[in-house]
Amino acid sequence: MRSFLYLFIAFIQIALVSGQQIILDESYEDWENGATTYIDKKNDGVSNGIDITDVKISNDDINLYIYFDINKEINIQANNNLTIFIDIDNNVSTGLSKNGIGVDLTYSFGFRSGKLYLSNASIDVFHDQVGLVTSPTVTSSKFEMSILRSLNYGNPPLKMSNTIKLFISDESNAGDKAPDAGAYSFNFDNSKTFEPIPISFSKLDANDIRIVSYNVLQDNLFDPALRSNFERIFKAIRPDIIGMCEIYSNSGAQAAALMESFLPSAANQKWYYGEAVPDIRMVSRYPITNTRNIDGNGAFQINVGGKQVLVIVAHLPCCDDETGRQAEVDKIMSFVRSVKYGISTFQLPVNSPIIIVGDMNLVGLKQQQQTFIDGNIINNSNFGPDFTPDWDNTFLEDAKPLTSYLPFTFTWYNDYGRYSAGRLDYVFYTGSVMKLKNSFSLWSPVLPEVALASSGLQRLDVPKASDHIPVIVDFDWSGKTDLTEDTLAQLPFRFKQNNEQIILESESTGTITIYNTAGSLIYKGEKVDSGDFYIETDHLSGLFVFTFETKKGNFSTKFYR
Repeated sequence: MRSFLYLFIAFIQIALVSGQQIILDESYEDWENGATTYIDKKNDGVSNGIDITDVKISNDDINLYIYFDINKEINIQANNNLTIFIDIDNNVSTGLSKNGIGVDLTYSFGFRSGKLYLSNASIDVFHDQVGLVTSPTVTSSKFEMSILRSLNYGNPPLKMSNTIKLFISDESNAGDKAPDAGAYSFNFDNSKTFEPIPISFSKLDANDIRIVSYNVLQDNLFDPALRSNFERIFKAIRPDIIGMCEIYSNSGAQAAALMESFLPSAANQKWYYGEAVPDIRMVSRYPITNTRNIDGNGAFQINVGGKQVLVIVAHLPCCDDETGRQAEVDKIMSFVRSVKYGISTFQLPVNSPIIIVGDMNLVGLKQQQQTFIDGNIINNSNFGPDFTPDWDNTFLEDAKPLTSYLPFTFTWYNDYGRYSAGRLDYVFYTGSVMKLKNSFSLWSPVLPEVALASSGLQRLDVPKASDHIPVIVDFDWSGKTDLTEDTLAQLPFRFKQNNEQIILESESTGTITIYNTAGSLIYKGEKVDSGDFYIETDHLSGLFVFTFETKKGNFSTKFYR
């Protein structure tokens, strides 16, 4: 592995934090304080190009952090001409002369590469050499990123001076620049140092349930040469439920047997297992009572001490397959809808925990991420109506576990890959009925020596085992909520039916749809006034989902004819 991996270790030696720490986690509130803000003129790029607006810059003693927003949604790692130009020594006479500064480092995000300009020579550099981490991995109009202040180039490494200049440019024909002329000058605040956020290998409460999501990379889990790496990983994190991807040549029973050898069962204990072809394997300390294959993704009903829990393990299509990925997300969420409204073979009581984990391969359109959260199904004709997936008619929560001891949320890293570290593995859950107590993605290269010793891990265990990082989440779902069958049904309308009609009594206006259990649209109409609305249903027979879409949200209920 390239030495960039070891540069992460520098984070664990830091003791103090000053000012607002930047965390690359797709939340941008941390940029409001402690960052230097620059405003670029709007609408000054080409009409069909990228218009850069706000630019913000911050730092700690390891990283330079940069935020910018633009006028449209793009993928930062593909199909764009955005380039950052940095004068790292604040010397106009060195490097490439451009925009009135001496550019020593460039990085073109869409081409996933850059150049160093040193001693009249240009040298190609890549994400590992500049320490680039970008967020989010999906398309967005807002981006945050980090670049190492001490680059992984040269001996000794090439370092940024205390003052740098930089600008961002859309290198398309007549593309926008921020700023329009010259460059932003930024003085590093050397009082800002990053204090690593400690992780808890142990559950905070013995009654919490630990779920691990792990892509083990082409059956690596069963490779004798990697067995000791995986064994140390699982002994360190001690999961209760494990959802795994990319096990193609070994069964769920074999995965459970391996876990038994890693973590032997106590009296009255065993490892249960389930699977969904081709590559999803579930191993659990609790009985798996029902299994469903959802286009190669697995749904597992688990009896955890008498509480019914739904865990979906997903491995979505990779890379440029936007259509296939969205279709699988739509189908997974249509299954969640059927469980929520009691029309699935998975009969879960109201308020049962629902967790969706796995390698989502979300490297394209943000809509796929959003569908998991808000239930906005794109292909309604095939997969039924939109719905709000949590039991209290709100969105699912996105756990966003931090990468251990780092200010990032990446779950995939490949030193030799063309793509920089990214968040590909997710955990979504019903936050109304469960509490996230502890979460992290385990990246062993940055663990302090004391953590390595106490956990039994070796520094390179995780990157040797797989290019994906195990994601660990601990939940408390023992508490009760205010949700009941009655409160769940308290929608902004009264729904009545007789032998021939449905009668909708509501002051709200909106769109009404009726779908059958296969997801086919049976009826669609518009309620345009505050009076009652009548729908003829004497020709219907069976179980249906009625949805009323209003300005207040989408509300659904099931009914029988």
